[in-house]
Amino acid sequence: MSADGPPPGWVSHSGVVEASETVAAYAARAQAVKGACRASGCSRRVELEPKALCGAGLGLLNMRQVKGLWRCQRIDGCGLEFHNEPALNPLRLDHFVGRPNVRLRLRCRGDRCKFFRVWRVEEMIAGLTKRRQGDGRTEVEKLGAMMTTACPLCKRSNWMADVLWVSTDTMGWKAIGERTFDQREAG
Repeated sequence: MSADGPPPGWVSHSGVVEASETVAAYAARAQAVKGACRASGCSRRVELEPKALCGAGLGLLNMRQVKGLWRCQRIDGCGLEFHNEPALNPLRLDHFVGRPNVRLRLRCRGDRCKFFRVWRVEEMIAGLTKRRQGDGRTEVEKLGAMMTTACPLCKRSNWMADVLWVSTDTMGWKAIGERTFDQREAG
């Protein structure tokens, strides 16, 4: 993992860590893409292997572009539909331990609910370990489903976890450091 950025295969977009869409990022996450044609009379199946695509010089392309290259030229249109397999190198909590510029945001996905709470990564790992629900190897994507407490606003238990990433190169970080997150919570 780079000391200056998110783990390979991931990017910070608008302050939230998310999966990058380049072929090279899919390869870094070890995430295959499979497709099946739904058009009548066609039984074509495709499996895109990002590592092999990188070897062919397509690493900088967006995966959507590569998917488009596999579409056929049927008069009635191509019915090839793709889906991403789960990443074999998922985003885990231990990727962010010891980083003062990273927080976890648990937000409610209830109907029009805007409630969220921000945690330090180490606090979240300690809480999961104490409740014997997980540890540093816990995947960020599965974190929301582990939260069983109801939202204080909408009373539902429907959580989603995001990784908030503040660039240490910004003037805000250089001026106030970790207090940057205090301002984010208010906004």
